[in-house]
Parts: sequence; structure tokens; C-alpha cells
Amino acid sequence: MGTLPRQDDACLRHLFASEAINEGVDVYTLADLLGHEDPAFTLRRYVHRVKDATGRARKAIGKRYRLAA
Repeated sequence: MGTLPRQDDACLRHLFASEAINEGVDVYTLADLLGHEDPAFTLRRYVHRVKDATGRARKAIGKRYRLAA
């Protein structure tokens, strides 16, 4: 088994970044892992709609309100 073709390497990198975001890795950490100086670049390049983002946000906010009460 040789090295991955350049296109496959880019696809794996994109998959890694997308899955990291979907699993809740913050953009600053992800930018560091990918070697990006600017987290905004990481957002523009790799972040798309996150699976169930609205549901996750509601759950997180609801949890905080319950903790504060």
C-alpha cells in the first residue's frame, strides 16, 4: 500500500475536520490541530451545517438554565 493520492488526503482531512466539529471540538482547537493560524479560515473551509445543531443548542441552553435555578 503506497501513499494516498493528494485528493484522497484532502478528503480525509475534510472528513476529520467535519467530524471533529460534529463531535463538539471547538474551532480554536481544531484550527491548532490542522495547523491554521486563523480559526476563521477553519470555519470558512470546513464547517458546514452541523448535524442536529439546533437540538444540541437547545439541550445545552436548557441544561445551563436548570443548573442556574
